[in-house]
Amino acid sequence: MYTERKNFMEASVEDIQQVQLNILKKLDEVCEKNELRYYLAFGTCLGAVRHKGFIPWDDDIDVLMPIEDVDRLLTLQKEFDDKYFIQSRHSDKNFQSIIVRIRDNNTTCIEKDEEGLDIHHGIYIDIYPYYNSPSSKAGLLINIWRSYIYRILVAGRVPYNHGSILKTGSKLILAIYCGDKRKKKIKKLECALRNVKDGKEILDYFGQDVTLFGAITYDKKWFAEPKKVEFAGHLFSAPTEPEKYLAKRYGDFMKLPPLEEQKHHHSYVMIDVNKSYEEILKE
Repeated sequence: MYTERKNFMEASVEDIQQVQLNILKKLDEVCEKNELRYYLAFGTCLGAVRHKGFIPWDDDIDVLMPIEDVDRLLTLQKEFDDKYFIQSRHSDKNFQSIIVRIRDNNTTCIEKDEEGLDIHHGIYIDIYPYYNSPSSKAGLLINIWRSYIYRILVAGRVPYNHGSILKTGSKLILAIYCGDKRKKKIKKLECALRNVKDGKEILDYFGQDVTLFGAITYDKKWFAEPKKVEFAGHLFSAPTEPEKYLAKRYGDFMKLPPLEEQKHHHSYVMIDVNKSYEEILKE
């Protein structure tokens, strides 16, 4: 059991992992039925290759999915039954992010950076859309900057922990684009990121894969026909060449990190695997 604010922590890492595994199994089922591509990504892919399951101290599941398949996934809420919720900025108006989450309706997961937000707070897995990467360095840099503006406008707030330059720039962007101008600019930026057709590589515009002046890009051949890999006793889709993907993302990925780095990276305010956040808030 987590020690921080113990009264609100009704789950172990293993409890959380089991809920997330069940969500992933449902996602796999829906994707298989509807011929959608997805790939285990980041620490989840690393866990599959190195541990054949979760990295023991990890507490999340990450998936990469082509943006066009994300679009189709958002139309399939009925196939997830009443147990799961496809969370996006379109289905949950106060969830202002470019990623998509599948949440378990019967659980609670409130993190520090989402405390007080009127959004769905079930335990979740993350789905990161990926795009074609421009073939030129100049084109990639322009799209990286577009992606930052896009994320800032979607979030509608200054990003956390990204330095004073980005903080100042974000305030300026939010001041320039407000109301209808903000909506039109978001749509225009979305189109620009999607309309790259000639790239031989792919990338996602989120998290540690992208900075203001560069991004990790991956060969499209590594994201062709998904390769089935073992994860926690089940087979799921991974990149076509998972070792090449992981080597570019992590370097010597089979080497364990130092003991002091072997810890979960989410900061929970409240988590429960047996009750929905609505039940808990009522109590």
